[in-house]
Amino acid sequence: MKLNLRSVDLNLLPVFVAVMEEGQLSRAAERLGMSQPAVSSALKRLRLTVGADLFSRSRAGLSPTPEARRLYESVAEGLGILTGALDSRQPFDPAASERQFRVMAPDYFDALALGPLITTMRQFGEGMSIRVLSLESDWVRTLVNTEADIAFDSVSVEDPRLKTEVIGVEKPVVVARSGHPRIDGKLTPLDYMKAEHVVLPERERRVLPLEKYLGHPVWERWVGAQVTQLTNLLFVASDSDLIATVPLRLAQRFAPLLGLQVLPFPMDVGELPIYAIWPKVLDQDPAHQWFRQQIRDKLSQ
Repeated sequence: MKLNLRSVDLNLLPVFVAVMEEGQLSRAAERLGMSQPAVSSALKRLRLTVGADLFSRSRAGLSPTPEARRLYESVAEGLGILTGALDSRQPFDPAASERQFRVMAPDYFDALALGPLITTMRQFGEGMSIRVLSLESDWVRTLVNTEADIAFDSVSVEDPRLKTEVIGVEKPVVVARSGHPRIDGKLTPLDYMKAEHVVLPERERRVLPLEKYLGHPVWERWVGAQVTQLTNLLFVASDSDLIATVPLRLAQRFAPLLGLQVLPFPMDVGELPIYAIWPKVLDQDPAHQWFRQQIRDKLSQ
Protein backbone atom coordinates (compact mmCIF):
# COMPACT_ATOMS: atom_id res chain seq x y z
CA MET A 1 0.00 0.00 0.00
CA LYS A 2 1.32 3.44 -0.94
CA LEU A 3 2.47 5.63 1.95
CA ASN A 4 0.16 8.52 2.79
CA LEU A 5 2.37 11.62 3.08
CA ARG A 6 -0.25 13.32 5.24
CA SER A 7 0.61 10.80 7.95
CA VAL A 8 4.34 11.55 7.81
CA ASP A 9 6.07 14.29 9.78
CA LEU A 10 8.34 15.76 7.09
CA ASN A 11 10.30 17.64 9.76
CA LEU A 12 11.97 14.31 10.52
CA LEU A 13 13.77 14.29 7.18
CA PRO A 14 16.21 17.20 7.75
CA VAL A 15 17.08 15.56 11.09
CA PHE A 16 17.80 12.28 9.34
CA VAL A 17 20.00 14.00 6.73
CA ALA A 18 21.96 15.83 9.44
CA VAL A 19 22.63 12.60 11.35
CA MET A 20 23.70 10.84 8.14
CA GLU A 21 26.16 13.60 7.29
CA GLU A 22 27.51 14.20 10.80
CA GLY A 23 27.65 10.58 11.98
CA GLN A 24 26.97 11.56 15.60
CA LEU A 25 23.87 12.71 17.45
CA SER A 26 25.73 15.48 19.25
CA ARG A 27 27.11 17.07 16.06
CA ALA A 28 23.76 16.73 14.30
CA ALA A 29 22.00 18.36 17.25
CA GLU A 30 24.47 21.26 17.22
CA ARG A 31 24.02 21.73 13.46
CA LEU A 32 20.23 21.74 13.76
CA GLY A 33 20.03 23.85 16.91
CA MET A 34 18.20 21.01 18.68
CA SER A 35 18.82 19.03 21.85
CA GLN A 36 20.36 15.58 21.53
CA PRO A 37 17.30 13.85 23.04
CA ALA A 38 15.08 15.63 20.49
CA VAL A 39 17.25 14.35 17.64
CA SER A 40 17.18 10.84 19.07
CA SER A 41 13.41 10.98 19.40
CA ALA A 42 13.03 12.14 15.80
CA LEU A 43 15.12 9.20 14.58
CA LYS A 44 12.95 6.76 16.52
CA ARG A 45 9.80 8.21 14.98
CA LEU A 46 11.31 8.00 11.49
CA ARG A 47 12.32 4.38 12.10
CA LEU A 48 8.70 3.58 12.94
CA THR A 49 7.56 5.42 9.81
CA VAL A 50 9.83 3.53 7.40
CA GLY A 51 9.54 0.25 9.30
CA ALA A 52 13.27 -0.50 9.32
CA ASP A 53 16.33 0.15 11.44
CA LEU A 54 18.33 3.10 10.17
CA PHE A 55 21.43 3.19 12.39
CA SER A 56 23.53 0.95 14.58
CA ARG A 57 25.89 2.20 17.26
CA SER A 58 29.66 1.85 17.01
CA ARG A 59 32.67 3.31 18.78
CA ALA A 60 32.96 5.96 16.08
CA GLY A 61 29.31 7.02 16.42
CA LEU A 62 26.29 5.94 14.38
CA SER A 63 26.69 3.58 11.44
CA PRO A 64 23.93 3.82 8.80
CA THR A 65 22.25 0.63 7.66
CA PRO A 66 21.84 -0.17 3.94
CA GLU A 67 18.24 1.02 4.23
CA ALA A 68 19.44 4.36 5.62
CA ARG A 69 21.91 4.80 2.75
CA ARG A 70 19.20 4.07 0.21
CA LEU A 71 16.82 6.51 1.88
CA TYR A 72 19.48 9.21 2.18
CA GLU A 73 20.22 9.31 -1.56
CA SER A 74 16.61 10.17 -2.32
CA VAL A 75 15.84 12.35 0.69
CA ALA A 76 18.92 14.60 0.45
CA GLU A 77 18.34 15.27 -3.22
CA GLY A 78 14.63 15.83 -2.65
CA LEU A 79 15.24 18.35 0.12
CA GLY A 80 17.67 20.20 -2.11
CA ILE A 81 15.11 20.40 -4.91
CA LEU A 82 12.43 21.56 -2.48
CA THR A 83 14.70 24.22 -1.00
CA GLY A 84 15.61 25.45 -4.45
CA ALA A 85 11.98 25.56 -5.52
CA LEU A 86 11.02 27.67 -2.52
CA ASP A 87 14.01 29.99 -2.79
CA SER A 88 13.62 30.48 -6.52
CA ARG A 89 10.39 32.40 -5.97
CA GLN A 90 12.58 35.28 -4.79
CA PRO A 91 15.08 36.15 -7.56
CA PHE A 92 18.60 36.98 -6.51
CA ASP A 93 19.43 40.69 -6.45
CA PRO A 94 23.25 41.10 -6.36
CA ALA A 95 22.90 44.82 -5.67
CA ALA A 96 21.05 44.12 -2.40
CA SER A 97 22.90 40.98 -1.36
CA GLU A 98 25.31 40.73 1.57
CA ARG A 99 26.22 37.12 0.81
CA GLN A 100 29.71 35.91 1.58
CA PHE A 101 30.70 33.16 -0.87
CA ARG A 102 33.07 30.61 0.64
CA VAL A 103 35.41 29.05 -1.92
CA MET A 104 37.84 26.17 -1.37
CA ALA A 105 40.60 26.30 -3.97
CA PRO A 106 44.35 26.31 -4.59
CA ASP A 107 46.08 29.64 -5.14
CA TYR A 108 45.45 29.26 -8.89
CA PHE A 109 41.97 30.64 -8.13
CA ASP A 110 43.35 33.59 -6.14
CA ALA A 111 45.84 34.50 -8.86
CA LEU A 112 43.52 34.30 -11.87
CA ALA A 113 39.90 34.68 -10.78
CA LEU A 114 39.60 36.38 -7.38
CA GLY A 115 40.41 39.92 -8.52
CA PRO A 116 38.05 39.88 -11.54
CA LEU A 117 35.27 38.35 -9.41
CA ILE A 118 35.55 41.06 -6.76
CA THR A 119 35.59 43.71 -9.49
CA THR A 120 32.35 42.29 -10.91
CA MET A 121 30.75 42.22 -7.47
CA ARG A 122 31.66 45.84 -6.81
CA GLN A 123 29.85 46.86 -9.98
CA PHE A 124 26.67 45.91 -8.12
CA GLY A 125 27.56 47.20 -4.65
CA GLU A 126 29.69 46.63 -1.59
CA GLY A 127 27.59 43.98 0.14
CA MET A 128 28.97 40.73 -1.29
CA SER A 129 32.35 39.24 -0.42
CA ILE A 130 34.46 36.14 -1.03
CA ARG A 131 36.31 34.05 1.54
CA VAL A 132 38.87 31.61 0.10
CA LEU A 133 39.60 28.48 2.14
CA SER A 134 42.38 25.95 1.55
CA LEU A 135 41.65 22.44 0.27
CA GLU A 136 42.31 20.56 3.50
CA SER A 137 42.15 16.76 3.77
CA ASP A 138 38.49 16.82 4.89
CA TRP A 139 37.34 19.38 2.32
CA VAL A 140 34.68 17.04 0.88
CA ARG A 141 32.99 16.82 4.28
CA THR A 142 33.19 20.61 4.60
CA LEU A 143 31.45 20.96 1.25
CA VAL A 144 28.78 18.34 2.00
CA ASN A 145 27.97 20.15 5.24
CA THR A 146 27.61 23.41 3.25
CA GLU A 147 30.33 25.01 5.34
CA ALA A 148 31.67 26.13 1.95
CA ASP A 149 29.78 27.03 -1.21
CA ILE A 150 32.05 25.63 -3.91
CA ALA A 151 35.44 23.99 -4.44
CA PHE A 152 37.86 23.85 -7.36
CA ASP A 153 40.24 21.00 -8.04
CA SER A 154 42.06 19.27 -10.86
CA VAL A 155 40.55 15.91 -9.83
CA SER A 156 36.86 15.05 -9.88
CA VAL A 157 34.98 13.72 -6.84
CA GLU A 158 32.43 10.93 -6.96
CA ASP A 159 29.88 11.65 -4.25
CA PRO A 160 26.07 11.57 -4.68
CA ARG A 161 25.74 14.60 -2.40
CA LEU A 162 27.83 16.81 -4.67
CA LYS A 163 27.53 18.27 -8.17
CA THR A 164 30.59 18.40 -10.44
CA GLU A 165 31.17 20.41 -13.60
CA VAL A 166 34.19 20.97 -15.83
CA ILE A 167 34.35 24.74 -15.55
CA GLY A 168 37.54 25.32 -17.52
CA VAL A 169 40.59 23.64 -19.03
CA GLU A 170 44.32 24.20 -18.75
CA LYS A 171 47.46 23.11 -20.54
CA PRO A 172 50.66 22.29 -18.64
CA VAL A 173 53.77 24.21 -19.59
CA VAL A 174 57.30 24.32 -18.24
CA VAL A 175 58.94 27.46 -16.88
CA ALA A 176 62.66 28.11 -16.48
CA ARG A 177 64.50 31.30 -15.73
CA SER A 178 65.85 33.37 -18.57
CA GLY A 179 69.54 32.62 -18.85
CA HIS A 180 69.14 29.04 -17.62
CA PRO A 181 72.47 27.27 -18.39
CA ARG A 182 70.87 24.23 -20.09
CA ILE A 183 67.48 25.42 -21.32
CA ASP A 184 67.18 28.19 -23.90
CA GLY A 185 63.92 28.50 -25.80
CA LYS A 186 63.31 24.79 -26.33
CA LEU A 187 62.81 21.67 -24.21
CA THR A 188 63.03 18.02 -25.22
CA PRO A 189 61.74 15.08 -23.13
CA LEU A 190 65.35 14.22 -22.32
CA ASP A 191 66.02 17.81 -21.17
CA TYR A 192 62.95 17.60 -18.97
CA MET A 193 64.00 14.30 -17.42
CA LYS A 194 67.54 15.49 -16.70
CA ALA A 195 66.51 18.82 -15.18
CA GLU A 196 66.12 19.51 -11.48
CA HIS A 197 62.51 20.33 -10.55
CA VAL A 198 60.58 22.29 -7.99
CA VAL A 199 57.30 20.47 -7.33
CA LEU A 200 54.07 20.47 -5.34
CA PRO A 201 53.12 17.81 -2.76
CA GLU A 202 52.13 14.42 -4.16
CA ARG A 203 48.38 15.05 -4.10
CA GLU A 204 48.68 18.05 -6.42
CA ARG A 205 51.14 16.22 -8.71
CA ARG A 206 48.81 13.33 -9.51
CA VAL A 207 47.00 15.43 -12.13
CA LEU A 208 49.98 14.93 -14.47
CA PRO A 209 51.08 11.24 -14.50
CA LEU A 210 54.51 11.77 -16.03
CA GLU A 211 55.44 8.09 -16.26
CA LYS A 212 52.43 7.60 -18.56
CA TYR A 213 53.26 10.48 -20.90
CA LEU A 214 57.03 10.17 -20.95
CA GLY A 215 57.08 6.38 -21.32
CA HIS A 216 59.31 5.69 -18.32
CA PRO A 217 57.32 3.66 -15.74
CA VAL A 218 60.08 3.72 -13.14
CA TRP A 219 61.35 7.23 -13.79
CA GLU A 220 60.96 9.92 -11.16
CA ARG A 221 61.75 13.58 -11.50
CA TRP A 222 64.89 14.88 -9.82
CA VAL A 223 63.21 16.96 -7.13
CA GLY A 224 65.31 19.76 -5.74
CA ALA A 225 62.57 21.48 -3.78
CA GLN A 226 58.93 21.00 -2.82
CA VAL A 227 56.59 23.92 -2.10
CA THR A 228 52.98 24.23 -1.01
CA GLN A 229 51.58 26.73 -3.52
CA LEU A 230 51.40 26.84 -7.31
CA THR A 231 52.65 30.41 -7.47
CA ASN A 232 55.68 29.50 -5.37
CA LEU A 233 56.78 27.16 -8.17
CA LEU A 234 57.19 30.22 -10.39
CA PHE A 235 59.15 32.22 -7.82
CA VAL A 236 61.57 29.37 -7.10
CA ALA A 237 62.11 28.73 -10.83
CA SER A 238 62.83 32.41 -11.43
CA ASP A 239 65.55 32.51 -8.75
CA SER A 240 67.29 29.17 -9.42
CA ASP A 241 68.13 26.61 -12.09
CA LEU A 242 65.17 24.45 -11.06
CA ILE A 243 62.32 24.17 -13.56
CA ALA A 244 58.59 23.84 -12.84
CA THR A 245 55.50 22.45 -14.55
CA VAL A 246 52.57 24.87 -14.15
CA PRO A 247 49.25 25.79 -15.80
CA LEU A 248 49.63 27.87 -18.96
CA ARG A 249 47.53 30.83 -17.80
CA LEU A 250 49.46 31.08 -14.55
CA ALA A 251 52.73 31.10 -16.48
CA GLN A 252 51.45 33.76 -18.88
CA ARG A 253 50.44 35.94 -15.94
CA PHE A 254 53.75 35.80 -14.07
CA ALA A 255 56.44 35.10 -16.67
CA PRO A 256 56.91 38.74 -17.77
CA LEU A 257 57.16 39.85 -14.12
CA LEU A 258 59.62 37.14 -13.08
CA GLY A 259 61.80 36.84 -16.18
CA LEU A 260 60.73 33.29 -16.99
CA GLN A 261 60.84 31.31 -20.22
CA VAL A 262 57.53 29.57 -20.95
CA LEU A 263 58.09 26.32 -22.82
CA PRO A 264 55.58 23.80 -24.18
CA PHE A 265 55.38 20.60 -22.18
CA PRO A 266 57.67 18.18 -24.08
CA MET A 267 54.90 15.65 -24.75
CA ASP A 268 51.34 16.11 -25.98
CA VAL A 269 49.16 15.57 -22.90
CA GLY A 270 46.08 17.42 -24.13
CA GLU A 271 44.01 19.75 -22.00
CA LEU A 272 43.56 19.22 -18.27
CA PRO A 273 40.12 19.88 -16.73
CA ILE A 274 39.34 22.29 -13.92
CA TYR A 275 36.44 20.95 -11.85
CA ALA A 276 33.92 23.02 -9.92
CA ILE A 277 32.28 21.00 -7.13
CA TRP A 278 29.38 22.14 -4.96
CA PRO A 279 26.68 20.69 -2.66
CA LYS A 280 23.58 19.42 -4.44
CA VAL A 281 21.44 21.23 -1.89
CA LEU A 282 22.77 24.55 -3.23
CA ASP A 283 22.31 23.70 -6.89
CA GLN A 284 19.04 25.63 -7.28
CA ASP A 285 19.95 28.49 -4.94
CA PRO A 286 19.67 31.69 -7.08
CA ALA A 287 22.65 33.39 -5.42
CA HIS A 288 24.78 30.30 -5.89
CA GLN A 289 23.72 30.01 -9.53
CA TRP A 290 24.69 33.64 -10.11
CA PHE A 291 28.08 33.14 -8.49
CA ARG A 292 28.80 29.98 -10.51
CA GLN A 293 28.05 31.85 -13.71
CA GLN A 294 30.47 34.63 -12.79
CA ILE A 295 33.18 32.03 -12.21
CA ARG A 296 32.45 30.36 -15.54
CA ASP A 297 32.85 33.69 -17.25
CA LYS A 298 36.20 34.40 -15.57
CA LEU A 299 37.76 30.96 -16.00
CA SER A 300 36.69 30.64 -19.64
CA GLN A 301 38.46 33.83 -20.70
